[in-house]
Amino acid sequence: MVQELEQACPPFRLCLHKRDFVPGKWIVDNIIDSIEKSHKTLFVLSEHFVQSEWCKYELDFSHFRLFDENNDAAILILLEPIQSQAIPKRFCKLRKIMNTKTYLEWPHEEEQQEMFWFNLKVALKS
Repeated sequence: MVQELEQACPPFRLCLHKRDFVPGKWIVDNIIDSIEKSHKTLFVLSEHFVQSEWCKYELDFSHFRLFDENNDAAILILLEPIQSQAIPKRFCKLRKIMNTKTYLEWPHEEEQQEMFWFNLKVALKS
């Protein structure tokens, strides 16, 4: 995904924690600063995502921007099917976003992936 987006024409500038977070800075501050400076925040949802406390924090802060500031900055991608009962209760904001916003689903069929990339790039440019 990083290669596809950063090598697009024109390229998208992504913030990746392993590359872009400032060493020695509090993780929470890196997350907040990155989301505040971003035009869009892309969430790739997976079973691993819903088990992560840091992902919950990122989602909570993005949710604040999305609803409290009337900002349409969050884009959701469902990487794999996630059963609603697998989403922990602490992710109530994720359930709300998924019930109110259209999200993209990663297609496993190769012939549908070109349309996925097109739709994602349109969403990122909006």
